[in-house]
Amino acid sequence: MSRAYFLPVGEVLLDRSLAGVPFACDVERCGGACCTVPGVEGAPLAEDELPLLQEVLPVVLPLLSADAQEVIRKHGAVLERSGSLYTRCVGEGPCVFVVWEQGIARCALQKAYEAGLTRWCKPLSCLLFPLRLRRHGEQRTVVFEPFPECAPAYEHGRRLGMTVLDMAREGLERAFGAAWYEQAYRELSGQIPG
Repeated sequence: MSRAYFLPVGEVLLDRSLAGVPFACDVERCGGACCTVPGVEGAPLAEDELPLLQEVLPVVLPLLSADAQEVIRKHGAVLERSGSLYTRCVGEGPCVFVVWEQGIARCALQKAYEAGLTRWCKPLSCLLFPLRLRRHGEQRTVVFEPFPECAPAYEHGRRLGMTVLDMAREGLERAFGAAWYEQAYRELSGQIPG
């Protein structure tokens, strides 16, 4: 991608298409597909998230399936591959932190956080999804990474009048701060975030 494709916001380059992509997760229709993408790597983790994950693990472990608990006991919750960190998966299936509710994959980390049992919600990569943080040399970029499993989210976003930038607000604010998000939103869409 050329540099012209990005909008500089502070020290971060932002994918210019974000304001125009309608997107709002519709887990009732996708079934939580982002947490179950086949493969051996789960959610990308930042190194500074490891102690947070270790802190919440004793609280979250009893919420998990027997298979997920066994994977974590034998191998740990984190996989390191080629210098990058990820949550582990159960086999080549869902992330170990998936809990199933009426056929929908939900995040045990988020459920524990929302219940007030922990102080950390989940990895930044999950909050940002389907946005991804990339690094090109010293430059950080935010890009949109479409997944076919997310097809219902486009229609749902159109219905609700939401964009992927709206959807990922919590993650972007966690990564760069509320003032950065407001500036990015204003510059991309010409509006003040609601």
